Amino acid sequence: MRLPLIAVLIGLSGFAGFGQTILVQPYLQPGGESTLELFDSKVVAWVTDQKPGEFVVEYGSSPAYGQKVAPDRRTLQPSAKQRYFTYSAVLTNLAPNSRVYYRVALGKKTVRESSFAARKTPDETVKFAVMGDMADGKTNSRAIAWEMAKVRPEFLMIPGDIVYSRGRVSEYMANFWPTYSNVRSPSVKNGFPLMAGTVFYPVLGNHDVGATNLGGVADGFGAFYFFHPPLNGPTNNPWNTPVVGSADQKAAFHKAAGPAYPGLCNYSFDNGAGHFLCLDANRYVPVTDLDLQAWIRQDLMRSKARWKMVFFHQPGFNSSKSHNSEQKMRLLSPLFEECGVDVVFAGHVHNYQRSKPLRFTPDDPRRLSASGLVHGTFRLDEEFDGIKRTRPDGILYLVTGGGGAGLYDKDFTDKPQKWKNDPWAVVPFTAKFYSERHSFTVVDMTPDKLSIRQLNDKGEQVDRITVTKP
Repeated sequence: MRLPLIAVLIGLSGFAGFGQTILVQPYLQPGGESTLELFDSKVVAWVTDQKPGEFVVEYGSSPAYGQKVAPDRRTLQPSAKQRYFTYSAVLTNLAPNSRVYYRVALGKKTVRESSFAARKTPDETVKFAVMGDMADGKTNSRAIAWEMAKVRPEFLMIPGDIVYSRGRVSEYMANFWPTYSNVRSPSVKNGFPLMAGTVFYPVLGNHDVGATNLGGVADGFGAFYFFHPPLNGPTNNPWNTPVVGSADQKAAFHKAAGPAYPGLCNYSFDNGAGHFLCLDANRYVPVTDLDLQAWIRQDLMRSKARWKMVFFHQPGFNSSKSHNSEQKMRLLSPLFEECGVDVVFAGHVHNYQRSKPLRFTPDDPRRLSASGLVHGTFRLDEEFDGIKRTRPDGILYLVTGGGGAGLYDKDFTDKPQKWKNDPWAVVPFTAKFYSERHSFTVVDMTPDKLSIRQLNDKGEQVDRITVTKP
């Protein structure tokens, strides 16, 4: 299959030249808007050393471009050895359903040129991918990036653990960008520069906020420096990622992160016939908080989208041996059912699991047990098979954490006796379990149908279902 053509690094040697070093090649981001009004917008961002450069971004509906914008620049200096400039340019007035072309130039030299899909109107088909637990610097991540490029998703949802192992700036530089952006020779061994033309929407996982104290790990919280999420989430609340450090360290963090903190914690957006809600599910988030639940309800009920999907890191329903007691997100199941959610995606568990359509009622909706378990009553749709019976009675819960990190329970694939028994399954809510190879999810969405496929790191299809609406 022919891969998308991306022109990169024209005239660059080791990403250096023109008086400065480009450390992270320009990559695509969604920008601050959430709903799709008359026009879409996007952000193109990149990272350099601290030698200033006169950049310009040209963009338009054809390779002739026609519009120009100068980027904003922020200083990122988490330590004496880590001194960067982060650049971001907002591309505005993008026609929905269009192909947009862009070129980042430094003087007369092209740094990167590529194209991307603007967001779609509700009557159009949208293709997107989902995978979590990604960049650990090993070949598994690169093989997945290579296979994903063949599918050509318009955007990627990341349900947490973007980079390993503590979400540090240095780990992004070593493990993340060389796999998804700074790829000189794309291949199954090297990865692919997906981010040149594919928007990545991240969700915070436990490893993304693993370095919580800037006094101990000065370059922690890297996600807040590099991503530019939609900015429609709650701001002044007790659920934000806690940032610990001296007053000077915290001030420098906020200045370098800008609105990405706390914007990255909780947000939503629309694309095509879908509404996508991204939630922080880490240990510090009190999911029983009535104000948080009110915001979730308001966000989901306000949307008129045909499909509603939710993304967070720690799954509430998981038939692996690992992380099985981390069940607090089950407490939100009645709320998701009330608001018409169709599919919930999670990561954290390093394999692929698809539940039967289910409804869940917690015994006590206000608290967890001492062990982290949430006991309750299941109602399973045993008739749905995604082939002949495609209208589920309940929510589908998918774990798609096979993006690159070490796999869990590799011997569970196609052996339901291993994942349907107590003590971890409780009831047999899992319909499909794939763990022998790394994998990612592809969704083709129309107003009336979701086609959900799971592909492994060889491009082989290991699961497929269709979900329809009347």
